[in-house]
Amino acid sequence: MSAPTVPAKGIRQQDNGLVQTVEQAAELAAVSAASKERAEIESAMIIAKRMPRNEADAFQRLMKASQRPSFAEDANYTFPRGGQDVSGPSVNLAREAARTWGNIRHGLRVLREDESSRTIMGWAWDLESNTKIEAEDHFEKLIQRKNKSTGKTDWVEPDERDLRELTNRRGAILVRNCILQLLPKDLIEDALYQCGKTLQNAAQSDPDATKKRLLSDFGRINVSVAMLEGVLGHPFDQSSPKELADLRAIHNSIAAGNSTWAEYAKDATQETEAKADINDHLSKQSQETASTGTEAPTSEELKSPPSAAPSGGGPEHMTLQEWNAMLLYLDADPERVKIKNKTKLALGMRPQDKLTALLANKQVEFIAKLMQIAKQEGVDIEF
Repeated sequence: MSAPTVPAKGIRQQDNGLVQTVEQAAELAAVSAASKERAEIESAMIIAKRMPRNEADAFQRLMKASQRPSFAEDANYTFPRGGQDVSGPSVNLAREAARTWGNIRHGLRVLREDESSRTIMGWAWDLESNTKIEAEDHFEKLIQRKNKSTGKTDWVEPDERDLRELTNRRGAILVRNCILQLLPKDLIEDALYQCGKTLQNAAQSDPDATKKRLLSDFGRINVSVAMLEGVLGHPFDQSSPKELADLRAIHNSIAAGNSTWAEYAKDATQETEAKADINDHLSKQSQETASTGTEAPTSEELKSPPSAAPSGGGPEHMTLQEWNAMLLYLDADPERVKIKNKTKLALGMRPQDKLTALLANKQVEFIAKLMQIAKQEGVDIEF
């Protein structure tokens, strides 16, 4: 057997020198990139000082953008959490606000990565005030896919495209949050308000086109008309402009990966069960009323709001009959139902708790909170 070949000393030295050369080149490239980025930021800060933003002009431009229905459709999101709706500005609104506000840079970079996980960082930098906000997110390289053989949803390793989409989706949320910390809060609130008005105006002027776009977009995420009607509590064709705007925000949240349709369906089921409990109690109350000979409220009285001056001395001193009529009045409209449920949550009640059992002092507290929330939500409730 021949002895193994031993590389010559000169060749080994040549290989080591090549490795050292490659390592030095990598270090120089990293230093060069960092120097370039630093010089770019310093130049941008100098220009920002020389050309500061005009806040009034920035506000007008953002309001003008918010008047475009195509922009307003993607401006906000909403999803249920703990029995309440959580809503806020979307990534698209944050980026447009940063653009119109001016002198703001933002971006996303990968900090660390291994075979099973990745750590990313989103950032936003106000060049005028030299304020920089950073946020990190660490996540596993896994996505959900439906198993055709079992019908169940499994966690699987993503391919290159799915991993890129996962990173961009999670990174967009980081960047959005960083931008929003730099911008004035009232600027974003005014933009959201204007976007809401734009969507409602568009739905009023051309409701059929608005409904068709919604059905098409929800169809892409496998949400049927029957599922929408289950959440609305009535036929889709009877949706009000405000409900159409709310559905658009729900679609944006699901499409962005902030929530799933199952969360909205569960929330709607809880509302239906609470309403069924109240109706069941009212039915029993009507039977008791009939047995005692007390006159029950007519159907017209139940459709209209309670009297402004009931015999008990006002809404805060309602008789049992007037209180029950008020509950039926609230249940007759989907918007009033939402306000009622939000009021229950604000008072620490559960969705299934029965309002018919409230004592007089609790009725006063409930009505006061109900009117406060209705005013905040822009829903008309008359007493």
